[in-house]
Amino acid sequence: MTLDRLRYDLPPPAFVPIRQHLETRADVLLGPTRKDPDEERIANRLRKGRQWLFTFLDYPGVEATNNRAERVLRPAVIARKLSCGNKTDRGKRTWEIIASLAATCHQRGQDLVEHLRPYLLLPPNPQLIAR
Repeated sequence: MTLDRLRYDLPPPAFVPIRQHLETRADVLLGPTRKDPDEERIANRLRKGRQWLFTFLDYPGVEATNNRAERVLRPAVIARKLSCGNKTDRGKRTWEIIASLAATCHQRGQDLVEHLRPYLLLPPNPQLIAR
C-alpha cells in the first residue's frame, strides 16, 4: 500500500522493479506449506487469489483492500439477520445480492428501483403517468 501511495512520486523505471520485487517476494512467502493448519488455511486463501493480490498497483483507483465495501455492507448483514432473511441459503443469498446492488446504486447516485426495473415486472410509476 505504501508503493501505491508513492506511485506518482516515482518515475516508471523506479516503480516497475519495486513492483516486481513484491511479486517475487509474495511467491517466495506463499511457496512452502505450513505445519500449522491455521497458517496453511490462510496461505491457501492467498495462493488462490494470488493473481489479484497486487491488482491495485496496476489500476489507479482500485483500493488495496475491501474494507470500505465491508463497512458499507455491514448494516445490511445485520438487517438480514434481524429480518429472518437468513432462514434459508436462498433467502440469505437474495438479501446479499439486493444489499450489494443497493449499495452500488447509492455510491453511483442511481435509483435502485429504476436500475432493476428492466429486469422486474413492476407496475408503472403513477407519478410518471400523471405528468
